[in-house]
Amino acid sequence: MQLKKISYTLGLAATLILSACGSLGSVSSGSKIDYRSQVKGSPLEVPPGLSDYDKSKQYNLEGDGVRFSSINQDPTAQTPTTQLLVTAKDMTIEKAGETRWLVIKRPAEQVWPVLQEFWEDNGFTIRSNSPKLGVIETDWAENRASLPQTGLRKVLGKALDTLYDTGTRDMFKTRVERTSDGVEVYISHRGMEEVYTSSSKESTMWQPRAADPQLEAEFLRRLMVKLGTSEKEAQTVLANSVNNSKGATISGDTLVVADTIENAWRRVGLSLDRAGLSVVDRDYSSRTYIVTPSPDDRGLFRKSFGKLNETYQVKFKSLNSNQTQVAFFDKNGAPVDDKGVQKVLKTLQNSLK
Repeated sequence: MQLKKISYTLGLAATLILSACGSLGSVSSGSKIDYRSQVKGSPLEVPPGLSDYDKSKQYNLEGDGVRFSSINQDPTAQTPTTQLLVTAKDMTIEKAGETRWLVIKRPAEQVWPVLQEFWEDNGFTIRSNSPKLGVIETDWAENRASLPQTGLRKVLGKALDTLYDTGTRDMFKTRVERTSDGVEVYISHRGMEEVYTSSSKESTMWQPRAADPQLEAEFLRRLMVKLGTSEKEAQTVLANSVNNSKGATISGDTLVVADTIENAWRRVGLSLDRAGLSVVDRDYSSRTYIVTPSPDDRGLFRKSFGKLNETYQVKFKSLNSNQTQVAFFDKNGAPVDDKGVQKVLKTLQNSLK
């Protein structure tokens, strides 16, 4: 948490006190989540050092954000004009390692239109969406709930909000996968934090911070409420989620997931997102993800795996009914010859525990 550099003058102080008169009753209620973009419908200013992300055309996914009929080749599906409520009986939260996902027994066409509104309701703007991929990605936002609620800020309320900065930014990617009787919804978090570049604390830079599974779980719970269940039911479903992960092992330059190819396809897909590899396309028939290192990632993958603006193939192969092999190939289909692959596999293995 950082206090922005400002010059306190008597004039500014007087202005703040006057503007605070109408906001004393609007101090934070103590919620742990209070995300805000600068302007409704406009992206939050990208922190310094993250601008490459916006310049990359690979991440400008096409889509109108209201249709989901293009997924699984279903061009006849129609978007409902009204939101259909879902009860807790129609939804469960499943868990494998750190990964949780929402299982909904409703057609994708009923779920997809709700997602963009859901993120906007929670203070985010939408960076991109792609019905073809079943992906909606938010822009960077700041969680204002972590700002201090004591001292001067507590007294003046929102009047001082613009003078404080948490030094963190978050973005979320929502991925929807069709199943035989509905959909599975995955939410992956990515975070950045502002840190000092030296002990003298004269300058700062932005760097990745670890994905937060608890934030992901909280937004899954909130999505259940958005879809129509009660707060109490959603909390109960989340609390009752059971870890059924069977783990994964590393074999040479491949990952062997102890699960069916269907399940491995979905679980590893989320792990790729969380690890900083963006899925830019996929071929379900051949069980292949097309990925590229995220340009705003200043961590593991930027330093150890792949090249920016290059695409790689992540291929899945069923070894038997309970084992699936995952391997990395370059865009020409040759095995990736990169020492960083081992770090990638280790990261994926840890997320699938």
